[in-house]
Amino acid sequence: MKGAIAIVMFVLATLLCHNAQAVVTLAGTRLVFDGRFAEAKIEIRNPGHTQVLIQAWLTDAGANEAAADLPFVLTPHLAQLPPQGRQTLRVLYQGVGMPQDRESLLHLYVLEVPRRSAPSQQLNIAVRQRINVFYRPAGLEGDAAEAAQHLAWQWDSDDHQVLRVRNPTPFHVALHKLAFNQVEVAEDLMLAPFSARSLPLQPTPTIGTGETGLSFSALTDYGGLRDFCAPAQYHTPFTARLRPSAGSSIGKC
Repeated sequence: MKGAIAIVMFVLATLLCHNAQAVVTLAGTRLVFDGRFAEAKIEIRNPGHTQVLIQAWLTDAGANEAAADLPFVLTPHLAQLPPQGRQTLRVLYQGVGMPQDRESLLHLYVLEVPRRSAPSQQLNIAVRQRINVFYRPAGLEGDAAEAAQHLAWQWDSDDHQVLRVRNPTPFHVALHKLAFNQVEVAEDLMLAPFSARSLPLQPTPTIGTGETGLSFSALTDYGGLRDFCAPAQYHTPFTARLRPSAGSSIGKC
């Protein structure tokens, strides 16, 4: 009897999860608004077999609700996507109102509201997705692709329990799987321009032989990952560099 109940529960859970999955997909995991141009675009696709309604809006990264005073226009705000349909979202900048000495981080939300189904047993759930939008003013010094290499790392305490990182660049740097001595420090870490963070390490790292040091991946403008590393240094500030590929003549990090 218990086995039959378990099977029924598994089938119900599978059906609910299937119906709750998002149908629409965004063409990227992030959107970079290049300030040299008046707008940025991203495409939404509906690969499903039913029509869906989408609602989209922008917020400041530090706001919980849509910020009405943002100097951006998002169009269309509402749209219906037919089965296999596509829709281009356009983000337009009014030309004034954003810092010009650094990137600004916004959030783009896309709410998908599926068409109400006739069978009363079917579950309909509105699914909300969010991606980061980086407004990058024209003329910023440096290269966003190299920002991770300019992060300055150093110890915040003599007992090596806190590692401090400073971002001296005007770009956001998104790190993934940050680790020291192969012990994870943070799964994901976003460093704002000209900001600093202190990261507690547990357990306290020790210098050893072999593969010791800092390692992380940094996200690119296109959502890809580049691997970085740096040898363990305990008394002086240090930076990381691209991890040498297997078989590279450059040697170990």
